[in-house]
Amino acid sequence: MTGEDSVQTSLTLLARVEAEDHEAWLLFVRLYGPLVYSWCRSAGLQPDDTEDVGQDVFRVVALKLGTFESERKPSGAFRSWLWGITRLQILNHLRSVKRQPIGKGGTEHNASLHRLEQESQERETVGGVTSRQLLVQSAIEVLQAEFDPRTWQAFWDMAVKGRPAKDIGAELDMTARAVRQARFRVAKKLRSLLDQDFTGISGPDDFPADPRSQ
Repeated sequence: MTGEDSVQTSLTLLARVEAEDHEAWLLFVRLYGPLVYSWCRSAGLQPDDTEDVGQDVFRVVALKLGTFESERKPSGAFRSWLWGITRLQILNHLRSVKRQPIGKGGTEHNASLHRLEQESQERETVGGVTSRQLLVQSAIEVLQAEFDPRTWQAFWDMAVKGRPAKDIGAELDMTARAVRQARFRVAKKLRSLLDQDFTGISGPDDFPADPRSQ
């Protein structure tokens, strides 16, 4: 199996996680851990508490993943499902702190608890970044090592920057056809990696900054 072939579609990934495949679980946490972390931090949790709540979230996911019928769900449904679990675990944590002696919580804590109790839907952005972009960032961090730098640069310049394949090829010593093939290969892997939870990778708004292109 090649490096590229080691990255499975999300539907396969979820099935492997449910089957207690350790490698699949590590990949799953790499993909969705940053998103869960951002949700916890946006709810006002401190780093140490975020770590604890995040562990609780993934423990629940491991127990309940079999209840998520991915093939019957629309794109984005898994992220919503994960948000629901994360929100509940954050609420459990905030409520447990509120029950502790005075000094453990405070006005800011109570405000966070009240806000989250009122907000059942995931926020569109966290710190100006969408969940979609966070997931793409995680996928990029997984995939960049799977491709040589020239292939990745060709993909980035064409798919994200919108540059002509001919111009990119001249800079990278590639034919225009090779540039288009590089774009297709990387984009296909990105889409397949996040499959059920992400469709239509289409342009700059879907991508964070690429450190290789700076």
